[in-house]
Amino acid sequence: MRQIYINVINSIRKPLLIKSSYFCTTMKRIIIISALLIISIISPAQKLKLGLQASPQLSWMKSTNTDIQNIESGIGIKYGLEADIFLFGIPRYCLNTGLFVTNHSFKARYNLTSPVVFDDKVLENPVSIKYKINYIEIPLDIKLRTDQFYRLTYYGQFGLTNLINIGATAVSSDSKLDGANVNESIGFYNLGLLLGAGAEYDVGGNTALNFGIQYANYFLDATTIKNLDEKTTINTVRLVIGVMF
Repeated sequence: MRQIYINVINSIRKPLLIKSSYFCTTMKRIIIISALLIISIISPAQKLKLGLQASPQLSWMKSTNTDIQNIESGIGIKYGLEADIFLFGIPRYCLNTGLFVTNHSFKARYNLTSPVVFDDKVLENPVSIKYKINYIEIPLDIKLRTDQFYRLTYYGQFGLTNLINIGATAVSSDSKLDGANVNESIGFYNLGLLLGAGAEYDVGGNTALNFGIQYANYFLDATTIKNLDEKTTINTVRLVIGVMF
């Protein structure tokens, strides 16, 4: 009897371990490939600027189902490495990219006729859920810069940005989700439109302070809750704070 019990436990654990291992391996490959892609773009360029960024942001959600409402926007931060690659060797025209970690949070109210199901947890209805989602972000946009004027260089940017889910948790008002991992109910990849404007202040040498504002509107469904036929998108406004070298 004991041996049967052990065999059953092992049969359950093995697929879970394989699934977890596969997810970790996939994540590592995506991060490595993304880093190599950025390096391959940067390496041939003779002229570029690198920088660091730590930008606070405000995120909220919007659903195609009117019974799912955003009731609280959340504050997060985007931080990481930024690169401006001069096109044709001209600083006024740049391909802007980078490798960032960004976290989004928002609170949604579900007032539905059917229950909301996360894995094996059936939530009460109506219910409020506070999401916290971490992504790897890889922007790819065009940045247009002015000539320097009294140490200030102004810029505008337009393009796309990519999100790769690396972790998500949720807390529900009925306490059935209490910081639980909900990765399986969050989309693995998202793509969004990125708009921004700002300025760089030359502090001497090749160093400049970078500040501005960005808006990102993501196109793909952020959640993949199994029993819901709807589309939830994320919107973000961020205050860009960084330094370019």
